[in-house]
Amino acid sequence: MENKPLVSVIVSLYNYKKYIGYCVQSVLNQDYPNVEIIVVDDASTDRSYKIAKKYRSDKVKVIRFENNRGYSAAKNEGIRNSKGEYLVMLDADDMLTKESISKRMKMMLKQDADFVHANAFIIKGDYSLKQCYKITNFEIGVFPSPHDIHAQSVMLKKQVHRDFGLYDESLRSRSDREMWWRLFGKSKDDEVKNRVKRVYLDKPIVYYRYHRNMMTRFRQKNRNYDKKVRALSESLYKIRKEGITRENTLFLQ
Repeated sequence: MENKPLVSVIVSLYNYKKYIGYCVQSVLNQDYPNVEIIVVDDASTDRSYKIAKKYRSDKVKVIRFENNRGYSAAKNEGIRNSKGEYLVMLDADDMLTKESISKRMKMMLKQDADFVHANAFIIKGDYSLKQCYKITNFEIGVFPSPHDIHAQSVMLKKQVHRDFGLYDESLRSRSDREMWWRLFGKSKDDEVKNRVKRVYLDKPIVYYRYHRNMMTRFRQKNRNYDKKVRALSESLYKIRKEGITRENTLFLQ
């Protein structure tokens, strides 16, 4: 593993028994050799945790919450338990392409960056990893761009969380967006300069699964909920824009 920094892939899991095996296997299949996987089960009520436990090994750690705490808390638990100095976040219904980590690591080291994000393939809800490897004409997402970050495509240095805090656990949705605002500002006009060096890799490196149980669909159907989350995110952004402190932000200990 010489000259191959350890990458910790943190998988947040809640009631995705149908997908968690494909997700973990996609990380195990990486052409980048020095990877650990930390699955954090957020008190799933289906067989998700039992399936995840089957993958336990020297490379795969599985943690379970006794009570549902939300995906922000699950990500934070993974970060706290990670040994790598580079982190990748992955939802349990999504998967990585075979070169996902190596491509991002190459860009990270070449550009001496703190944060890399990229594009993604959009796949149907029932596609398996084997199907994804065979099919080459997937639709490429239009959502990510150099200024719009797709959470499943991010690799960053753990130092970023040491300096600017963990995910806000009061947000059970859209905490990724709040984190990006915290690091980079909300827009070009509001961009935070010289805080975290970010680079964009214009390649799809994730299989982003679109299905009826995903959080995006939930927010689309629950407009009032989404409106409240957006308002809370805005208030948190204004607070942290004035200054990130241990009083208003959760940090790594």
